[in-house]
Amino acid sequence: MTTASTSSRHRRRRREDGTTVRNWSELPDGPLHTILTCLCSFVDFISFSSVCRSWRAVTSSLSPSEITSRFPPLLLIASYTREGRVSGCRVLDPASPSFSCSLDRICSASAKFPFLTSHGRFLRSVGPARQRQHVILNPFTGEEIQSPIMPKGYTSFNRFHYTHLSSIDSALLLFTNDTVFHWRIGSSSWSCHSPRIHPSGREIVAIVNGTVYAVDSGERLFVLDLSPELHLRQLAVGGIGVGSFSFQSFLVDCGGELLFLRLVPTERIIGMQLEAFRLDLSANQARWVKMETLGNWAIFVGYWPPLPGLAVENPERWGGRSNCVYFATNENVDWPWMVIKLGEEIDTSNPESPLFNGNPGQRVKTSWVYPGL
Repeated sequence: MTTASTSSRHRRRRREDGTTVRNWSELPDGPLHTILTCLCSFVDFISFSSVCRSWRAVTSSLSPSEITSRFPPLLLIASYTREGRVSGCRVLDPASPSFSCSLDRICSASAKFPFLTSHGRFLRSVGPARQRQHVILNPFTGEEIQSPIMPKGYTSFNRFHYTHLSSIDSALLLFTNDTVFHWRIGSSSWSCHSPRIHPSGREIVAIVNGTVYAVDSGERLFVLDLSPELHLRQLAVGGIGVGSFSFQSFLVDCGGELLFLRLVPTERIIGMQLEAFRLDLSANQARWVKMETLGNWAIFVGYWPPLPGLAVENPERWGGRSNCVYFATNENVDWPWMVIKLGEEIDTSNPESPLFNGNPGQRVKTSWVYPGL
């Protein structure tokens, strides 16, 4: 028997009734794309891409924006000991409430990574003070990336952000009291900038259409220019009253618009609610314009650590709800998120509320992620 006939026998076999059974890897792209449109969760998408090379090639043809528009992100939950070591790590899927995947195998590597940043990456510092480096861990793959040695005079960072500028361009941003450090992943050195006006407190960073925005604890908006050189500048923005108080805030890239979500008190002592603003750059002065509705979008945020939110359009296709915020909680580990309609009051005395007792629960940290994107 020839090699060709042997290969053909493996690809196609005949049933007893004479019909031919084709190999699943031989399905044409047309039916595969049809199957893709029927998937409703990112977990299903990962399973689809794992079938074989030809199926994975079909998923690779989709852009990150096409993928994120179809499925909700996964929720990464990291549990920490009192000593700041990772004791457990699991992943949940809003589109498949019964799904739960443990990453405890990775936890042996991530145990010494005390910081959880955006895109589900863990971060830690290594080396003596004058030769300090930073290591980024991807808990889904176990891959570790080590940065170059920090510039002379660097002591320690206060805030950090792992960012995706594009599908092939990632960076690590570190903030100290007076300096911003930027390392483009894969490059051999850091760039730094000491801005004239320093952000106060913990910054929240989001990237919209290639522009890096940051909001500090005083709700001042900054723009971080990465080229031709690193430069942080404050952007004067109106629309939110001076002295207006918020417990927590979030930046979100929502379909190419920058949204600013604020967690504010209501008239009741135990009540809070989420309000949303979009950045309007059409006038002479930039303004935050209050939004009465999120339309057909759903926003995903978490109380701790304060990371940029994610937006998903038409969540009803996977069983979600539009005009709602999926708020990850650190308290109720059996049901670790709450769906809150924009403007709806949150009863902080409710044990199922993500803000029950107002405790950020720093021993449990959460991050909404799209693994591999």
